[in-house]
This record gives sequence, C-alpha cells and structure tokens, in this order.
Amino acid sequence: MKKILSIALAAIMMMTSVFCIGAFAAETPKADALLDRLETEDEVLVTINSGRTMLFGFLPSDIKNTVAVKGNTIAYEYTAGFLKVRVIASEDGISAFIPILPFFYVKLDRNPLEGADIWQLVKDAANLTQGFIQYIKSYNETVDGKEYYVEEYNDREFVTSKFYFDGEELVMLKVEDASTHSVQYTYFDDISFEVDDSFFEVPSGAFDLSPILTGLILSIISAA
Repeated sequence: MKKILSIALAAIMMMTSVFCIGAFAAETPKADALLDRLETEDEVLVTINSGRTMLFGFLPSDIKNTVAVKGNTIAYEYTAGFLKVRVIASEDGISAFIPILPFFYVKLDRNPLEGADIWQLVKDAANLTQGFIQYIKSYNETVDGKEYYVEEYNDREFVTSKFYFDGEELVMLKVEDASTHSVQYTYFDDISFEVDDSFFEVPSGAFDLSPILTGLILSIISAA
C-alpha cells in the first residue's frame, strides 16, 4: 500500500509541477491561470495519457493515470484499456477496488497520510516549483496538422517547457533539456476543478476481501 501512496503522491507532484509557473507578462498566461485556481479551489482532477502498452502481453491498450484531490481525500486511478484500479486515501484509511468488479474492495485502516492537510501539500508543491521557472513568450504552432496556442517557459538555465492549448484546454506539455538533449512529452486528457463525490467513494454494499484481493491489486499497481 505504501507503493500505491507513493505513486499517487508522485502523480500529484507532477500535476502541480505542470501548473506551477511564474509569469511576467502584462496579460496572465493560460497556464498561470491554472496555478491561480489551485490557490482558490479545494478540488481538482487530472488525467494523463501515458501512451500504449500490451495488456496481458497481447492486448494493445491506452494507459491513463488519473489523480483527484478533494478537500483532504486523494483518489488515484490506473487505467489500461478496460482494466481500472482505483485507490482512495482518506481519514477513514486507504481503500482499493476494481471498478468493473464493484462488489469487493481491500482496505488498510492505518493511513500514513493521517493528519496531513492534503490540499495544502498541493499548494506548497505549487509554490515551491513556481520559483524555478518563468514565462518567456506565447505563439501559435502547428503539430500534426493542428494549430495550438503555445506558452513557453524556462528555468533560467537549460530546461524549456512548452504548454500547448487547444482553445482553453491544456492538452500537451513538451519539456526540452538542452544539457542532456532530451525531450519529454506529457499528454492531458482532462483537467477539471469539479470532481464528483462518487469518485472518492467505495461502491455501496461492497465486501472487504482484503486477504484475497490485496495481492492482485498490488500486482496491477506495480505494473503501472
């Protein structure tokens, strides 16, 4: 279960790093506006498309990672095609289940995050990252025949971050490191500041089958 939490927290840190941008333009950049909302909201959901994998070794499937925070509750969902595993960490402990089998769940009563202000951790991570990168310029760029609005930032040294928007929606982040000549892409399927309460709930009437299902769910998360 500690590995599950580490995955969720790592995803949150990545999520906040994406949003954390200092701007020095007369008009607030779109990416900076996302940061502003983190300062005023108390819920957010981000879904990142991580590409394709061969599920069970033969079934091609899209891999998606979703992290949602609402108040002091975290939910992390790993999706590979039709297979989903959701983990919820709240004041009541940590629960995990497979949405296509909503009759069973596993639970860890002791929560390593007990007493922590989860939303404040998100804001602190945002503020920490904000001091490292700055807004440079905005322009339009065509990728695969589609035109995007791009906002460019750098870390004052080697790393350039480009945020690609389709209208008002952030759809892609491209990070280039001149020191290592590396390029990394992150694709966003969804960014929302409204999350349905059901996303943070164990299915009603589900049975606790921790002794049986813990190994199965942990193996799926490990594969992620």
